[in-house]
Amino acid sequence: MQRDAPRLVSSAEDLTRLEGPACSGESQAALSSRLLRPSLLAPWAAALSCLLFCGNSELLQSLQRGPLEADQRHASPLLNLALCHLGGLLFVPYFLCGAGRASASIDAKAPLVPPGSGLARSCLASSPCAAALVFGLLLMSYNYAWLRSATLLAAGLTNAIFLAVSVALVYLASVFLFAEAVTPRRLLGIALALGGSMLASGGGRVFTSGGGVGVALAFAAAGGYTVYQILFRYVFSHLKQDVAFLAYFGAWVSAWHVIAIFPMILLADFTEYEKLEFPRGRSAWLCTLASALIASTVNALNLCVVMWGSPMLLPSTSAFSVPLIVFLDFVLHEARPRGLELLGHSLVVLSVVLIMRLGSSSSSLGRSLKQYPNTEV
Repeated sequence: MQRDAPRLVSSAEDLTRLEGPACSGESQAALSSRLLRPSLLAPWAAALSCLLFCGNSELLQSLQRGPLEADQRHASPLLNLALCHLGGLLFVPYFLCGAGRASASIDAKAPLVPPGSGLARSCLASSPCAAALVFGLLLMSYNYAWLRSATLLAAGLTNAIFLAVSVALVYLASVFLFAEAVTPRRLLGIALALGGSMLASGGGRVFTSGGGVGVALAFAAAGGYTVYQILFRYVFSHLKQDVAFLAYFGAWVSAWHVIAIFPMILLADFTEYEKLEFPRGRSAWLCTLASALIASTVNALNLCVVMWGSPMLLPSTSAFSVPLIVFLDFVLHEARPRGLELLGHSLVVLSVVLIMRLGSSSSSLGRSLKQYPNTEV
């Protein structure tokens, strides 16, 4: 018993040291760093991206339909989209000034894909700057398809088809590429997302109005969005914790818009496919620049969510934009949804809960919030 006393005193002293101010500060710093882990930031980034997307949709709607003075005009669609993808140029000075070492480090780490990854993944990962051209073309293509569809259909229907189909396609691809679980609950969520989006948009009224091309473009936009998200995660998932890489890649995507995509816009103007028009007038310029800034922020947040979250986090959270846009239309434009449309919005929200397993103790988000170490959303 006498030999045990010093051991008890030692344990008490250890406990006192553990509860002391220094260790307390250290534990608080460790806790803060864990709370700021990318996997825990991903849901917040996805929610912010959804809100900004909804706000920008309303801005674009007013930009396209709002009355202009006789001496004012809006930017042409291709030019407007290209301007929305130039936000990554903000990182170019950093990589030009300090980046001899930073760029070399990123280029050295990018090819380090796991063995047996396949030729396509190895080729794209070996040259991030060249891969950025591929992703820049994908980004322009699916956004342009969405924009053209929105000119042929109601914007709500285009958005509903785009999001519902992309949720289903991303889930299907994630099952094969990222071993996403196939459960009855998630399959029901996919079905509710598809059906709810159609009801929320009033799709039954629009499909009879001869908008087949618009529907096809909306499906094409969903396919391009799926390829963009899945391919980026598949190729660069080994760099998911490298924030510098995301900035580096975003800078190259924007640079390729200046180097390669703007000449394509000039070619479209030369061949009379789409006349190049710059915004004219103070309000047109301000709205165009504001839309470009918001869209660039959304694109950056989406890249972070794709890399830091689960494959289904971004499309599932984006599905919330369907009821949110209808709510904004009601507040700003007094557009009242019908009973079936309200039912559709409710089904979309329920589908996100089912797909993300938000109420389940086994959900990846729940595990990340309860257990700090090395769990991912």
